[in-house]
Amino acid sequence: MRKTRLYIIPGAGETTRAKNYREVIKSAKKHNLEVVPVNINWSTKMDMTDYIEQAYKKIPKNIFNDYVLGFSLGAYIAATLTKTKNAKGYIFCSLSPYFKENLKDIPKESKKFWGPKMMKSFKKYSFPAKQTGRAWFLIGKKDWGIAIKANKAFCKEWQGKKNMFLINHAGHELGHKNYTKKIKSIIEKL
Repeated sequence: MRKTRLYIIPGAGETTRAKNYREVIKSAKKHNLEVVPVNINWSTKMDMTDYIEQAYKKIPKNIFNDYVLGFSLGAYIAATLTKTKNAKGYIFCSLSPYFKENLKDIPKESKKFWGPKMMKSFKKYSFPAKQTGRAWFLIGKKDWGIAIKANKAFCKEWQGKKNMFLINHAGHELGHKNYTKKIKSIIEKL
């Protein structure tokens, strides 16, 4: 019988080779999980649909005994895949709020940063509220107010067993010691 797998989807512009992800990977391996990095080509010539398609191709369809961890846009990708991948559980770290239902609340500066092509692609995706897999929602207490509000709403809408954690003293940073500590405590129980 194979080990339980933890698929890790990093945030925009990041790879699982970064120090913060290596620490999570080390903890997962210590707890007998097989880690599968799902690195994305974050080319600015692509949009959200392209990024999601990359992850879709790298993660098998029925991963009933496995988990998916994503950070920021990586968590966004993980959320969009919940309908097709059937994982045992999802660890959503600082899940980006850019789902269709939240776009009206996104400030102009952010819309300008992402550009029209990316903003248009965000309109294709709604948060998958009616999912029943196990879920953990983590976000730093110093993260973007819109993101905190959205993550609380996402957690409330999730129909499976779930927990919401606001990480003390952390912002939008997976590498913060409190953030990493909370992820490790979840991994220990998988």
